Amino acid sequence: MNRFFANKGKRLLSALPFLLIPGVASAAAGPTPAAIAADTIWTVVAAVLVMFMQAGFAFLEAGLTRAKSAGHIAVKNIVIFSIASLVFWAVGFAVCFGTGNAIFGTSGWGLAVSDKDINTVFSSLSFSDIPLAAKYLFEVVFCAVSLAIVWGGMAERTKFIVYLVFGVVFSAAIYPVVGHWIWGGGWLSTLGMQDFAGSTVVHLQGASAALAGAILLGPRIGKYTKDGKSNAIVGHNIPFVVLGT
Repeated sequence: MNRFFANKGKRLLSALPFLLIPGVASAAAGPTPAAIAADTIWTVVAAVLVMFMQAGFAFLEAGLTRAKSAGHIAVKNIVIFSIASLVFWAVGFAVCFGTGNAIFGTSGWGLAVSDKDINTVFSSLSFSDIPLAAKYLFEVVFCAVSLAIVWGGMAERTKFIVYLVFGVVFSAAIYPVVGHWIWGGGWLSTLGMQDFAGSTVVHLQGASAALAGAILLGPRIGKYTKDGKSNAIVGHNIPFVVLGT
């Protein structure tokens, strides 16, 4: 009896490679349209969820600042997100992911690329077959998240026009250049650096820019008296902070 089962087991094991052949052939042929559609839907859903982080940042920033700044912060987040989306579409995406040199990308401006050239122009994103528009949407929301981190460190420290100008520069040159170094095949990528979730490209870069802005701009007006004593500037709405967190 044991010999019978042993022989059956050997036959099953010998047939296993042949059972795997259809799967290997399917993988070699590339993903099916259904798989690409599923990947696209998931990517778009994930991007929309990340987009809602803008609301969280707005609640957090407004709650931790004075009541008079709440409206300014809400409008700023909406306007800056819109501007960052346009700038990243026109310039930033190409600088970040376009084929170029070790420092920045030099191709694919405004996503003006034919379907047959997408994997050549954006070779760093060729691992996925989802539409280019979905890739852009997923990447632009992370650029906006990094920018929102900057605003948290510069809250109540500067005028609205400064936010607009810095948002353009950050979305066109600062964020995309560092992104290209790591995600776009740049010099850090060739050294083996990997950033799967954006801890460096998104969060560390945003925090570094926020720190630089806070140091450059100095304390908020009213933080210190003429004799150098510190005044507590208490946030006006703790429920907003909880919602944003």
